[in-house]
Amino acid sequence: MSQDAQPVGEPDVMQMFDSDAGPGLACRVCGALVSDAGGYPRAHWDWHEASNGA
Repeated sequence: MSQDAQPVGEPDVMQMFDSDAGPGLACRVCGALVSDAGGYPRAHWDWHEASNGA
């Protein structure tokens, strides 16, 4: 199994972002610009999945 493979049941967080928007990533859901460094993409995805409906 390659290192890039997602475990079964784990969503591919990066599909939510457009990387052609310049430096960083643009969220396809809300349009926010998100740093592509560290855990920022995953934290933004978690924000969208929050129970408060963010």
